[in-house]
Amino acid sequence: MKTSPLIGVIGGRGGVDASTFVAALASVAGRGVLIDLDVLGGGIDVLLGIEHEPGARWSRVRIEGGRLDPVVLANGLPHWRGVSVLAADGPIPASSSVVEVLDAAALLGPVVVDIGRWLSDTHVAVAARCDLVIVIADADADADADVGGLAGARAVVSALGEVPVGVVTRRGSVPGVEAGVLTGVPRLGELPAITCRRGSGRGRLPRSSMRVAAGVLDGLAG
Repeated sequence: MKTSPLIGVIGGRGGVDASTFVAALASVAGRGVLIDLDVLGGGIDVLLGIEHEPGARWSRVRIEGGRLDPVVLANGLPHWRGVSVLAADGPIPASSSVVEVLDAAALLGPVVVDIGRWLSDTHVAVAARCDLVIVIADADADADADVGGLAGARAVVSALGEVPVGVVTRRGSVPGVEAGVLTGVPRLGELPAITCRRGSGRGRLPRSSMRVAAGVLDGLAG
């Protein structure tokens, strides 16, 4: 049976708001599954404003042999804009359980994974299953490095190994095309620089993120 695309997102360094882009991808893809593996992110359900919605988070997922029924998975999760959401609320289960969830989710629709920057064996295994991993890179130089955030993004790309990777840059002092070249992988789009923080966002997504997400998904479909 043909499954839907699996897309992972990782921040090239902290503070690039990768989880907001994850949400934008899931929203544009529609009727799929958003899976949160960012154990240090505080739970993507909070970002989306659905932390009080009933449904399972990772701590309540139990897979003990057999196959996970995709319908059972969808019915057991909270929903946001028609997307099923499996949020992190503590340690992530073993790779075998995570892969079982990914396989079931892919039968429901597009799957977007917030991989997070803490790359355990489980996170690397998930990245290896992705049709595309998107690294969000800050294109600002800083006092300690010529290409500050881009150096971090390049390190993440290197750690991923033989995985299809593209970069989405946040506008900064390094020109967009040059920023893409410095990461060593195809540049998929550019987001505005982050100039202020507005709390969790409570499910409100920047139009720029939605626009770039739509372009990425169109390119993947093509």
